Amino acid sequence: MSKWVDQKNAILADTVYCDNELVAKNVALTLPEVTFATAEINAMGTTELPLVGLVEAMEAAMTKIGADSKLVAVSTPERHNYEYRFVQNNIGADGAATAEGCKAFITGIPKVIPGISVEVGSATENEITIAVLRYQLYVNGEELLCIDKLNSICRIRGKDYYADIAAYL
Repeated sequence: MSKWVDQKNAILADTVYCDNELVAKNVALTLPEVTFATAEINAMGTTELPLVGLVEAMEAAMTKIGADSKLVAVSTPERHNYEYRFVQNNIGADGAATAEGCKAFITGIPKVIPGISVEVGSATENEITIAVLRYQLYVNGEELLCIDKLNSICRIRGKDYYADIAAYL
């Protein structure tokens, strides 16, 4: 049994596409947190358990540097398909560093058109938050998760946790 776990560290670069158009490079982004709805049961007092397959509202955010037409394109109040590509550094058991490709696909609707704070000598940092309808994450070509709220998909590492619920409907 190997006791080595690859060490993931620095993000080397990233790009953002909105509706198949390159709109930004080297942005800060926050992918959605997947939070399951919960229910309380009485077991030696109250215990809260996740309702696996039922997912709370998801939100993503990205911070784009500078004001331009691409900033407005990614934040128009309509449904968009975003693709985030990023490369993370991976240290293997032999100590060799390799680049590992990651992709996140998000379908969502921007919640804001960001305010732009202008200061002489500083770049503008504009945060766009997105209400997420679908979130799919790949690391090194392998799908790790796909959460699609409108199509009732809650697939994590290949297992669809909503399938048991859907079978009864």
